[in-house]
Amino acid sequence: MEAKRRQLLESWQNNDEIFQQHEYAASGRIGKVDGVVVGQLFRTRQQLSDYQVHRQTRAGIHGNPKEGAFAIVLSDKYEDDVDQGNLICYTGTGGKKDVNDDHAPQVEDQSFSHPMNASLLKSMETGKPVRVVRGMSKYSKYAPSKGYRYDGLYKVVKASAKKGQSGYMICSFELERLPDQPSIPIRDLEF
Repeated sequence: MEAKRRQLLESWQNNDEIFQQHEYAASGRIGKVDGVVVGQLFRTRQQLSDYQVHRQTRAGIHGNPKEGAFAIVLSDKYEDDVDQGNLICYTGTGGKKDVNDDHAPQVEDQSFSHPMNASLLKSMETGKPVRVVRGMSKYSKYAPSKGYRYDGLYKVVKASAKKGQSGYMICSFELERLPDQPSIPIRDLEF
């Protein structure tokens, strides 16, 4: 394994972005991260990655179909997300016109065969916990007013395909917060 890792490092030495995408998608830690506490704030996605809370700096799901999902970031990226604090309806990934534009419209169906959606299915099958990070949102009273906040461990309890608000099929996941964790901060919404 070490020889293969060294070979990858050498072959991708000049292309850090490809190496990071491969490394982060391929491995991660399920459950708690040492030294990170529920409610801890992070200024950027890069900080989340540096602390190994959510290692993807763009994608909302960090995981792989073999091991499951390690973490998700809940933000305003998908119109069908519903945040009720201890219960989250989370929209899978895929089907966006421009993957680099968080607010790009949905232009095609999502699929459970997408590796990141498949990782959440695997977590549902195994019952292993998923770390949840909330990004700032003007629509959720559970979201931080700026940056990102680690809000603890959740369990994927349901997955379904349904027609989203855009008219395309989406992969929808329900996550329930595990008990015996510090409360999620609530803030007043300002409109």
